[in-house]
Amino acid sequence: MVVLKLVLDAFLLAVATTAQQIPLNGEQPNEKWTQFHHPIRRVAVIGAGPAGLQAAAKLIEHNFEVRLFDRSPSPGGNWFYTDETPVREPYPDKPVNEVPDVPQQLPAVHYYKDGEDGISLEDRWKEHWQPRPLWDSLHTNSPAVITELPGVPYSAAQPWVLSNHVIQAHVRAYASLHNLNANDDTNVTSYATRAESLEKIKETQTWRLTLRKLERIPEIKSIKATWWTEEFDAIVSATGPYVAPHVPTIDGIDNWSRAIRDDDGYSIYHSQSYRRPQRYQNKTILIVGASVSASEIARDIAPFTKTLYTSIRVSSHIFHDKLLTNSQPHAKLSPFQLRSRLRFPEIATVVPEIKSFEPLVDHKKGIKDGKIHLVNGSVLTGIDEIILATGYIRSKTFGPNLTADGQPEDLHWTGHWIPDPTLAFTNVRSWTIGKYQSYAFAKVWEGTAHLPPQWEMQKDYDDRKYQFRGLFSSPQAEALFRQYVAWLNNESLENGGRFVEPWPLENREIFAYYSEVEWIKGYTGLRNFTDFENLPQSEWPSGHAAAWESIVFEEEGW
Repeated sequence: MVVLKLVLDAFLLAVATTAQQIPLNGEQPNEKWTQFHHPIRRVAVIGAGPAGLQAAAKLIEHNFEVRLFDRSPSPGGNWFYTDETPVREPYPDKPVNEVPDVPQQLPAVHYYKDGEDGISLEDRWKEHWQPRPLWDSLHTNSPAVITELPGVPYSAAQPWVLSNHVIQAHVRAYASLHNLNANDDTNVTSYATRAESLEKIKETQTWRLTLRKLERIPEIKSIKATWWTEEFDAIVSATGPYVAPHVPTIDGIDNWSRAIRDDDGYSIYHSQSYRRPQRYQNKTILIVGASVSASEIARDIAPFTKTLYTSIRVSSHIFHDKLLTNSQPHAKLSPFQLRSRLRFPEIATVVPEIKSFEPLVDHKKGIKDGKIHLVNGSVLTGIDEIILATGYIRSKTFGPNLTADGQPEDLHWTGHWIPDPTLAFTNVRSWTIGKYQSYAFAKVWEGTAHLPPQWEMQKDYDDRKYQFRGLFSSPQAEALFRQYVAWLNNESLENGGRFVEPWPLENREIFAYYSEVEWIKGYTGLRNFTDFENLPQSEWPSGHAAAWESIVFEEEGW
């Protein structure tokens, strides 16, 4: 099956940009700011999560012609919960650059029948939209005050630890407020639609998106697939860099991946498929991982299991049992890594990293009699099921390669791609800085805000200026908030447009209190989270702090 991803066909060979080319000879042209080839009027936003919805809403407010695409049947992004589980992850991981199969002649329509190409209709539908890896009891690890979209405030009585169902309703309320829900104007929104490829048209200096939409037709027991193209002056990628679950490379894991348990399900699987704990009654379970989903799923299933193990890879990021105290945080751990370690239930037995799985003789008898060899020489046996809480694969989205922290290379701090600023990425924390970045996209493309010349943006990037990200109330976030406010207001003063306000101080105080209670005592008093005014750039923290990022980055700590 085709990996659900966004690809750019021969992008770097066809990057005749709509903006002034960056000089190759090192000369600095005389332009004061980046110039565009023609006025930006028609914009595509890809992704209808909290980031994409805000971008689409703000662009519509500024009179752009907007099209919003999402592969899901409804808005919500990673916060769209459903009991549906994704199609099974491949063993090993598929290549991230796999190109989707698109008919040569477009537009095209095809009606898939059940079992066509060996794929059931149910699996074809789920492979297309990829149900999100949320489980029923999941709660965010960030408080409501920094997990809120503008215009749809939570109830004052809402607990600060938010259920994923509450967040989902919150995001859908925002979508409905801006007429971006699945039952709203289909001239704007197109759900169950996947962006298959993107290319730059040299003659018109516009972007061409190739799209694929699936519709379930129960009357004739089929799925209708439609492929077509649309052209745009600018693109907002709000998909994030993670598109598929990560399966660790362990000797013998492919053999074990074929083992079937009594209820015909697989005995080893990724945490993306976990939904509820009741089915683990009286079972012996091994969770592989040490980050958010590992610890939270362990807490969820612990009351039901007979025996619970968790395998943690030994690395500089992992601390030993003697450091499992609130008063002695490990210097190598971010507060979110530490919080995850501290939240493992007491009944969970920590075992070392897995070295290999001894081959199974009969895959129809499950894995209970199988032997798991650990790096310390010991052997585990008697395991009923294994849950791989090992994170997600970073993948290229549109053209640029990704940096070590999953961001596209050559990305300006505003989210505009430096080689062609008509391509932009939502690269900040959507709940807090998303509204500033969305406003920036609209202002730049309507001409009421200007980006520096491309050579200047590239120089700043190469000099590693402005590489902070918008996370929580950290020095990075504080600096980015202030930079957005100062830049947007200065541009509005000179070119027109409304002014924006900084993040309210009371929100930071609420966050500080929350972190003391829910994360680790003294969090806001740590050196990296106090004197952000005078903190040298070289000492800014580099940990990833958003609730979702704490899940997708967990392959670094499993």
